Amino acid sequence: MSKGKIFWIIAGPAAFGISRLLGSDSLIAKKIYGRGLFAGFRWIWDYALGFLPVPLLYLFLAAAVIFALGKRLLRKSVPRSERNRSFWKRLSQIGLNVAAWAGGLIFFFYLLWGYNYNRPGIATHLRLAISALETPVVAAETEWAVRAATASRAEIPRAASNAALSPDFLPPGLESEIRAGLTRVLRDMGYPAPGRVRVRTFVPGRWMMRFSGSGIYLPYLGESYISANLTAAEIPFTMAHEMAHGYGIADEGDANFLALLACESSAVAAVRYSGFLSYWSTAAGELARTDRTAARALGGLVSNGMRADLLAIRKNWKKDEGRLSEISEKIYEKYLKSQGVKDGLKSYSRFLNLRAAWRKKVR
Repeated sequence: MSKGKIFWIIAGPAAFGISRLLGSDSLIAKKIYGRGLFAGFRWIWDYALGFLPVPLLYLFLAAAVIFALGKRLLRKSVPRSERNRSFWKRLSQIGLNVAAWAGGLIFFFYLLWGYNYNRPGIATHLRLAISALETPVVAAETEWAVRAATASRAEIPRAASNAALSPDFLPPGLESEIRAGLTRVLRDMGYPAPGRVRVRTFVPGRWMMRFSGSGIYLPYLGESYISANLTAAEIPFTMAHEMAHGYGIADEGDANFLALLACESSAVAAVRYSGFLSYWSTAAGELARTDRTAARALGGLVSNGMRADLLAIRKNWKKDEGRLSEISEKIYEKYLKSQGVKDGLKSYSRFLNLRAAWRKKVR
């Protein structure tokens, strides 16, 4: 066995072990990794490759195909000694290669992004008192969100009051608008916002949605991607969420919270609306679970335009429901818990608790 394979087989579990030793809310991860190594990677990556007009994912896939075809075309005939090796020896060699590749992927995952899970979360960083939300608080958050969403939608120029928004209502330079708002929020909260995180559109977007994903951050490429098939009302908030991951915010609830604040701070009505609509969906869903009567009463505040957008969103996602999305959700649940996120997929809705605690603190 080569020394290189041994190194990667050991390096992967070692990187995972360091993450477990650091635990959650680690000051070491915050100072050495978050404000040091990761920030350095972010600057180098963004200003070296971030200005490329083509998404890195497409370049990577093209390079992988060319490499595989070239290797196959240039492959020499297999020596007799190789052909005569026993089946078990060949199988063990394949196993070692897979283990080395897996070790390398795990090592670079943590080096390039994964240790952000060990950094203090938003609640710890801002010293927010997070607690279970009582029904009256959820109702108040739901009412605030629906009123804010209704007001913002009414300010969108030429938006019909009874039809879903189309991408034409989103501003040119949306990515820059989201980045400006998000980095401003991060710095106001004392978080580093190094580099210039890119959020690209993934085509074909339906494939991403079939895996129950509206967006994803790829640590190996340093870029975020959102589905090209999202509705217009979803795009700004989803973009802000995935961009937050790019800036080192690992927790899904924290990324949702920052995405909401970034959208809320925008001067563009369509961007604000996207954030408020996403927050309302979470708050209204939680209220319906605990108090259906209150949820129905507040449902009367939902405007026709909001109803049209919500219907468009439901119909769009309905196309991709199936076994594949169920399996991917179960896998992602296990992945989140393996990274110390105890709530798993439920952590997405934790931004309701964060927002309520934040509003109480700054009131």
